[in-house]
Parts: sequence; C-alpha cells; structure tokens
Amino acid sequence: MDFTKTSVRFFFVLILTISSSNVNILAKPAIDQASYNCIGPCMRFYGNMKCYNDCISKHYDGGQCDSTRGGKFPQCCCYNYKN
Repeated sequence: MDFTKTSVRFFFVLILTISSSNVNILAKPAIDQASYNCIGPCMRFYGNMKCYNDCISKHYDGGQCDSTRGGKFPQCCCYNYKN
C-alpha cells in the first residue's frame, strides 16, 4: 500500500512539473519570419487574391493582406514556406 501511495505521488509531481514547464518543444512557426515580406498596402479593392497573385509574380509561395501591419490600410505580405 505504501508503495502505491509513493508511486501515485511521484506520478502527480511528475505531471505537475511537466505541465508547469514553460518550454514549448512541439511548437514551431509555420512561416519563417525571415521569409515574410510586405510589398505594399492592400487598398480597398486590392483584396487577398490580387495580393496573392502579386506575390506569386515576385516568386513567393503566396501572400495575403495583413491587417496587423500598416496604418490605415493593411499590408500585402508575401511568404515562402521553409522546407
């Protein structure tokens, strides 16, 4: 019985230690920040498809309007996937 209690305590301490760890081993960004470049603003009628096509013509893998960048208008940002 004492062995079972000790095993359960050890198990819970181990789980608590792992869950409180601040290291994200499995997390990695899908797009490398070095290959994420904004080429200009997305105007009202610009749209994601035009941005995507402009990025493809500049030899990127794709692109989209990013509302977190830029001021009044979102930026057309192109990206390359890292293999």
